[in-house]
Amino acid sequence: MPSHRPSHRPSHRLLHAAARRVGTGLFLAGLTAFLALPAAAQEGPRIAHQPSANIPFSAAVQVGDTYWFSGKLGVSAETRAMEEGAVAAETRAILEAFDELFGELGVGFEDVVKATVYLTDLEGYGEMNEVYAEYFPEDAPAREAVIVADLVAGASIEISFIAVRR
Repeated sequence: MPSHRPSHRPSHRLLHAAARRVGTGLFLAGLTAFLALPAAAQEGPRIAHQPSANIPFSAAVQVGDTYWFSGKLGVSAETRAMEEGAVAAETRAILEAFDELFGELGVGFEDVVKATVYLTDLEGYGEMNEVYAEYFPEDAPAREAVIVADLVAGASIEISFIAVRR
């Protein structure tokens, strides 16, 4: 029985119409470049950095020069307890932990191209931004901030990154 799910692939008619509008050569070059982007980003072996022995988790996964960093919470490096105080303290603890991990892997904040920030309260957005700006004084990465109901261990903020080593 045929599937009734819509196809996410463009129809041949749409492709031919687009090719007529922009010229076949230019269209094919653009289409080839577009389709090659995901493959180019995934060349090389997949390397898990600092995998956990207890849970299915790695601090970072590297493929080629691209690193996907798992989210970090604002815990103290010494005690592994949540930093007490405002969102600013948790943000600083997170970014310092990333700085340490980046150093081990040979990347830096200048290599970060994408950030995701999870906050449990919109009121903490300004505090987070003040500290965050210290680590990205110029050429800040693309970023979204998402307000969530709760985070692991009672954290107020979690941040994850994608970086491409230059």
